[in-house]
Amino acid sequence: MENIELKVPEESQGDRIDCFCAAALELDFSRNFIQKLIRKSNITVNGKAIRPNYRVKPDDCIVIRLPEPDSLDIVPEDVPFDILYEDDDIAVINKPAGLVVHPGPGNWTGTLVNGLMFRLKNLSSVGGIIRPGIVHRLDKDTEGVMVVAKNDLAHQKLSEQFTERKVEKIYEAIVLGKPREAHGIIDRPIGRHPVYRHKMTVLEGGRDAVTEFIVRKIWNTPEGVFSLLEILLHTGRTHQIRVHLSSMGIPIVADPMYSKKHDRFKVPYLLLSSRKLAFFHPATGERMSFEIPRPGHIADFADKLELRSAAV
Repeated sequence: MENIELKVPEESQGDRIDCFCAAALELDFSRNFIQKLIRKSNITVNGKAIRPNYRVKPDDCIVIRLPEPDSLDIVPEDVPFDILYEDDDIAVINKPAGLVVHPGPGNWTGTLVNGLMFRLKNLSSVGGIIRPGIVHRLDKDTEGVMVVAKNDLAHQKLSEQFTERKVEKIYEAIVLGKPREAHGIIDRPIGRHPVYRHKMTVLEGGRDAVTEFIVRKIWNTPEGVFSLLEILLHTGRTHQIRVHLSSMGIPIVADPMYSKKHDRFKVPYLLLSSRKLAFFHPATGERMSFEIPRPGHIADFADKLELRSAAV
């Protein structure tokens, strides 16, 4: 049984424990799964069992004991997502917001991998039994373009491109506030937070991380200032965009981990999407580029900002 330890930061004071754990864990646990763990005393706070409605306090030490799955058989499932392109070596897909990429504790079914196994005949084996075909990942709530490898050679060639920074990755985000400049580069190393181990942070001695941004739109509304950013990733660290923007004082709207006001705007997912992905085909060497429209939940929020800014 695997154990995960979390320490509660000050800004989470008063959050329900199921909400805090769901937002804090990279494993994309659902609140229902967390509540089941609480009822089975697999989640304790400061060494004691608690109830599902417990509200966390700063510096609470939460220990989560994860039971092993009954089996590691990953089964094909008809999980909805769009295939943008497919040939014998790769598939390019649009991962919906809210969809977990690969199976793990709390999400052994209903993931993108289950859907890939249902829709595609072949997938690479490099990633192991729970990550077939997965060359790179997106966070659960981030919608966007992903490339999937259908054989091991394609997987290897694509992985090399990501490592050598030959893949173009363009994101879009709506943030609270506005940057000081219309076009800038954030060059700040990122590492595991020394106290709150479930979070990443800008950290001296961390891994190099470079994020470029361009301001595409600014809205001044009664609720505050918001900006639409186009973002080019030059590196690919965990939570890189979210950490870098938060460190600049412009967190992504509805980011449950890096924005203190994450629940203020009542949107279903954080407002970040992977809009464009470009790479060289692993077999032919041809440069390929794929782009998706702005996801609905981001477009809806932008429309509301237009109306609110017009009323100022």
